[in-house]
Amino acid sequence: MILNRPSRGAGRGARRMSRAALVLAGLLVAAACSSGREPAPTTLRLMMTDDWATPPVLDAVRDFEGSHPGVRVIMDKAPIKGMLDSIKGSSSPPDVVQGHAFAAAAQGLAQPLDDLWDQHLKADQFFRGALDDVTFAGRRYGVPLDTNALVLLYNADHFRAANLPLPKGPMSFPQLEQVARALSAAGGGRPALALGTSTWQTFGWVGANGGDYVRVTNDARPDFQFDSPEVVGAIGFLASLVKQGLAMPPRAADTHASDVYALFESGETSMYTSGSWDIAKLRKSQPGVDYRAAPMPTGMMGTTEGSAVGGSSLFVPKGSGQRKLAFEFMTHLISDRYALRLAKEQGRLPVRSRVYADPFFEDPVLQVVVDQLRTARPERIDSFPDAGKALAVAIDQVLREQRDPEATLHTAQEKARLMFGTS
Repeated sequence: MILNRPSRGAGRGARRMSRAALVLAGLLVAAACSSGREPAPTTLRLMMTDDWATPPVLDAVRDFEGSHPGVRVIMDKAPIKGMLDSIKGSSSPPDVVQGHAFAAAAQGLAQPLDDLWDQHLKADQFFRGALDDVTFAGRRYGVPLDTNALVLLYNADHFRAANLPLPKGPMSFPQLEQVARALSAAGGGRPALALGTSTWQTFGWVGANGGDYVRVTNDARPDFQFDSPEVVGAIGFLASLVKQGLAMPPRAADTHASDVYALFESGETSMYTSGSWDIAKLRKSQPGVDYRAAPMPTGMMGTTEGSAVGGSSLFVPKGSGQRKLAFEFMTHLISDRYALRLAKEQGRLPVRSRVYADPFFEDPVLQVVVDQLRTARPERIDSFPDAGKALAVAIDQVLREQRDPEATLHTAQEKARLMFGTS
């Protein structure tokens, strides 16, 4: 009903009629609300990365709506790199966001969920690296969604051509250097290993050498480790392979994982580090090539065996009023049913160890990745983006420009410490 405003010349009676009309309109609205109409649905808003609007996820959304009458789920998509920036300062953030919960917590964007974990989930069912992805300064801020681990992928045909035995376990750094030299010689001098410059790819080597870029204290303060012997040793080892012509140096400061993948797929290199997501692509694009996987090499600091954990997690942003419903949806999405579908249809590995009892995971390459998951850890420098940028520049300078590893990483560490006022 449209109510016209009375004209200036209208009398008191017209104003009375206007007030009466307003009362009547209110009664009609009240009658409509009490006539049995459905109440407005509760909206649960998701923000997922743009490659996750897939059949298993969409089916999970529909099933959740079916078991929750009156709840409507809306899913938006965004690039993973801009996910946190998209919710900063938002007066109406989504209720569930995909990313790295520990990084969101470090930037003050995520709600702690320890109480809901205690009621609904058991930590001992999850891989350690997956739990680390949702933990910051001793508190849990999300639910692990999927996981993966960096491993050493290699072309078995190249190994046979060089009369090398196929790796049956992790090599040491010195053993890898010897293998790379033999592969390079058999390939006419081509580099045996392709390297990327991302801090995450490099962290696979750092973790294998027992190192870490940053440790977070219980009061959420960063303790940067850029110039530690473990970090300097791992990055220095990679630089020495480049200097000897045994590893392909990054082609530019922004070398992407896709560039390294292309070098390996084309046969220009014999080894590179990646995860199970590339295996299906390689087998499809090069069905006649024997691609295999080995654990990350053990480093120079004793017998350490580690790697970089991949995957992602879900968290509830500050400002969302749907905390419990959001947590219920997150646990629904990681249930065994959908975890197995995501693994079989998309190569997204489950975060709970019990799901791996399925015969699907008997694939030899997947077995290597699963074994590596037991020691893989997340690269926590994402918690402190500005310090991460300084580290990325230093890694590029060491690998691509052959600058001194110890001095270059020490300079990056001092920059990071100045940013955060740490000593």
